[in-house]
Amino acid sequence: MKGFVSAFALIQGEFRGRTWEDVAEWFDELRRGNEGFASHQYMRDVVASVLESGVADRLGVTTSMHDLVVVSMDVTNGFYETIKVISPSSQAPVDEGCFALTFLGRKRRKDGRQEIQQHPVGEAVPAFWRMVEEKFGIKR
Repeated sequence: MKGFVSAFALIQGEFRGRTWEDVAEWFDELRRGNEGFASHQYMRDVVASVLESGVADRLGVTTSMHDLVVVSMDVTNGFYETIKVISPSSQAPVDEGCFALTFLGRKRRKDGRQEIQQHPVGEAVPAFWRMVEEKFGIKR
């Protein structure tokens, strides 16, 4: 997955996101209006899992095109490490049946601050929560 730098999001200052409910409604509307949007179901599954988690208030969300950009709201220094759930419409260079998660942070990795992971679409929810727990220390 070389050359995938655009998948990272840098957010500094005050986080101005959307609500998880708003993002869920938006994905539902997109799906109703477009049969091909079924390929984005794993994105909607991630959103649903956050809404059901009991910790949605600790995770901020916004969208970048059809990608999800997630931050920890526990941040107090104005620099938000980000997890991005890459949508199929981003045409990420991943294997068939897979999707990508990215992480951009200042301190979590010994060999750099950017990370890309590829996972099967069927494992989107558990893979997302593993990254949230590892990077943000937040469990559902």
